Amino acid sequence: MKRILVLLFLVASFCGCDMLLSTTGGSNLNSMSQTELGKAVKELLQVSADNSLEKLGVANGFFKNSDVKIPFPPALQKVEEKLKQVGLTNQVDQFTEKLNRSAEDAATGVKEIFKTAITQMTINDALSIVLGGEDAATQYMKKTTTAAITSKVSSVVAKSNEKIKLASYWTPLATKYNTLMSLTGGAQVNTDLTQYVTEKAVEGIFKTMAKEEKVIRTKTSAQTSSLLQRVFGGSNSSTSTSTGSSSSTGSSATKTGASTSGKTSTSTSGKTGSTSTGGSGSTTVKKH
Repeated sequence: MKRILVLLFLVASFCGCDMLLSTTGGSNLNSMSQTELGKAVKELLQVSADNSLEKLGVANGFFKNSDVKIPFPPALQKVEEKLKQVGLTNQVDQFTEKLNRSAEDAATGVKEIFKTAITQMTINDALSIVLGGEDAATQYMKKTTTAAITSKVSSVVAKSNEKIKLASYWTPLATKYNTLMSLTGGAQVNTDLTQYVTEKAVEGIFKTMAKEEKVIRTKTSAQTSSLLQRVFGGSNSSTSTSTGSSSSTGSSATKTGASTSGKTSTSTSGKTGSTSTGGSGSTTVKKH
């Protein structure tokens, strides 16, 4: 598969993107201009990003979402178990909730970063996304925005931790645990909560975005514009277009007596540079 993609991009470089689209075999893509394709992919990116941030950047967006909920730091699992053993289950649960509240705050602050990455996308990026897997758009965003988003999220998380007084929930737990460890000779605990929440928040954002992208690629109901339907709607969009074209052509041919059952009628317009063929299996080729 990688070799095929490399060859396709070589074709794009030397022969132009229009030829590359025609080599993919998709009738919808074959009839689209580079501008339309770019707009469609940018829309895919924007809708995926917006949907993800709207779901995560609200109360319980992380905390009540099993896919991205931030747990008590796994590296401190022994801490959690020991604290619950000594009757601090409620405090542990409260602390875990506050971790997720910080992530929810952070999710609302990265929208502009995504927007900038989308505007900077090239036609080759767009082609890579169309020809790529079900999360190709998310991978593009991950590649181009992770550094900026991590910096932004870290800043927001740090401020959020101060606002919700996360330390007031964590310090008593850490102190209690360290006291117990001092009695048994165990290792003391000291973890960077801001870094932990930041990493899990960024991971959750991209994980949710990948799910949103897959939905848009595979479900017509999620393709909120005709442009998205043309690029990602597959055979359904193509079939409806072809059927309409066949019906219109067939009607015209019947009036002129040029078409009978089982035969095919063809009309050509030199002005528009387009050719349409009546009957089933009609295709449309648009020159750009």
